Amino acid sequence: MKDLVNGCLILWEDQYAIGDFVTIGRAAGFVENMNLRVTQLRSSDGRLITIPNSSIIQVENSTRTWSRVDLRIEVDYETDVTSAMEVLQKVTSGLLIDKDWGDRLIEPAEVLGIEKLSYTGMELRIMMKTQPGHQWAVARELRFRVKKALSDQNIYLAAPTSCSP
Repeated sequence: MKDLVNGCLILWEDQYAIGDFVTIGRAAGFVENMNLRVTQLRSSDGRLITIPNSSIIQVENSTRTWSRVDLRIEVDYETDVTSAMEVLQKVTSGLLIDKDWGDRLIEPAEVLGIEKLSYTGMELRIMMKTQPGHQWAVARELRFRVKKALSDQNIYLAAPTSCSP
């Protein structure tokens, strides 16, 4: 009975739909089937996970309305941060106007700046709003373009430094 009641609430509240990518407890995957009794997810490695609706307490929906790329790049301490951020801004702007990628983006990216300092380098952060479910492909393309652009400008990724006495 609990399965049916929770199933009704899931449908009524429109928490997720077939095709959404969700995390329920420790299970994550695309919603392949749902009814009043169970929700079935297909994991990235192809497993079909069946979850009784009564056991669903919290749902994280990664593809509802819009998605986000949250990319962090750690650069070497010798890097001119202003130059690195300009490169990142050019890369993200290029992605936005690209005929193959621009329609997957909702708005221009935010190059936020230095997110963290560590013993290996400086972490720069980019956030980009995408169409639902496109965050993974956009992130892969963005990483590819960022790596190429940084290399072209002789900006190096961070690497652990050795401490000698």
